[in-house]
Amino acid sequence: MTDTATPQSDGLVGRILKNVGFLFGGKTSAVLIGLAVLAIAARALTIEELGILLLLHAFIALMTGIATFKSWQALIQFGTKPLEQGDFPQFHRLLRFTIGLDITAAFFAAVLSVSAFLVFRDRLGLPDEVFGIALSYCLLSATNLRSTPLGVLRLYDRFDLISLHDQAVPIVRLIGASLGLAFGGDLTWFILVWMAAAAATNLLMPILALRELARRGALKGLFAKRPTLKAPRKGIWRYVWMSNIDATINLVDKQMPTLLAGALLGPAFAALFKIARDVSDVLGKGARLLNQVLYPELVRLMIAGSISRAIRIIVFSSVYLLAAGIALSLLISFFGPSLFAAALDQGYESVAPIATMLVIAAALMGATTPIYSGLYALGNPGWAALTRALAVTITIVLFVTLANTMREAGPGWAMVIGSASGLLLASLVAVLRAYGARDASGQADLSADVSDETSSSSAEPPAKSG
Repeated sequence: MTDTATPQSDGLVGRILKNVGFLFGGKTSAVLIGLAVLAIAARALTIEELGILLLLHAFIALMTGIATFKSWQALIQFGTKPLEQGDFPQFHRLLRFTIGLDITAAFFAAVLSVSAFLVFRDRLGLPDEVFGIALSYCLLSATNLRSTPLGVLRLYDRFDLISLHDQAVPIVRLIGASLGLAFGGDLTWFILVWMAAAAATNLLMPILALRELARRGALKGLFAKRPTLKAPRKGIWRYVWMSNIDATINLVDKQMPTLLAGALLGPAFAALFKIARDVSDVLGKGARLLNQVLYPELVRLMIAGSISRAIRIIVFSSVYLLAAGIALSLLISFFGPSLFAAALDQGYESVAPIATMLVIAAALMGATTPIYSGLYALGNPGWAALTRALAVTITIVLFVTLANTMREAGPGWAMVIGSASGLLLASLVAVLRAYGARDASGQADLSADVSDETSSSSAEPPAKSG
């Protein structure tokens, strides 16, 4: 099938830009509010207490993410076609499976969070008086049932609702942090605020998804049977495990540096590093939201056989994100020190050089994201997992080595070199895969082969090693 004959290609760019616009507006405001929350917390707490709060949150996010399946990816990969065909029984079987994954994962997330917390609590620097509330924060992982609802909203192109949901955490934190600053809230108060924000986002996403399913007439019959872990079709478990491994690697890359910064250089530096990471996450969130929009569209293009169009979109997205990151890093380098001192407090000027390096790293990582989306759309999360694992391993090894030798300057260089390695590895894998497919089946048959692989046997992707 040629690109010109692809019905899904009509208005594709416009739909992508519209959905990116929804998410970018939500993510940008969420990041800005989040930075305002950090500014308030920096005035209410000592830098060491702020570091402890951020370390605790990073720890719980890492433990929860390790146990959580990214069931939304399986829902999009295997649910797009039955939903477009109006095959609600098949769609419901898939939904019951992904809901079963979410419930099981939430239970194990709570167990893992509590167990790991009891083992590593001393490394987090938590004072004894917040032990009980921190333990309760770990147990809150049991309410994390957001993945399937997120997939539902993405399938229905309700990125406006996803953007609305993105405001829950920063708004709850902003209200709670403001009250804490006004009335002298201590570390315990701020942990409670972070818990309330997590509870709000865990509750809101399922409500929005159920509302959308009901509005589309797709809710009736869904709960006629219980959620299950029995796969509705062959190969889904393989896809789920591979996508979960890749997502876990991605989460380690996101949360582990903050934990390492605290363990190697202390809670105060962890606070500085986390603030810098949140600044760089303006670009990182942009890359992730672009991925959220790109992935369903790339799946549709792969099913339709429009491979060349998909490649053009991937290349354009990578170049755009890299250029945006370089521009942002230059702005932070020039104006950052005075802005951080004014916005946060005296003593936070040193955030600027760290943030400059992390923005460059985020730009390199962002340029890699569309390549991962393309590999996922082909039904091959193993490729993304392999390259991401290598890049994360390089980053962590460099982080520990350079933090011990260069001290505060080391983590930034580790992040930049690790992200550059990830971009090079992902690009190399993508090129090798393209040549391998052409050698195996011929360039003329590539579109048909990929279309068949994605639509009828995406659950049986090529071996993850290639």
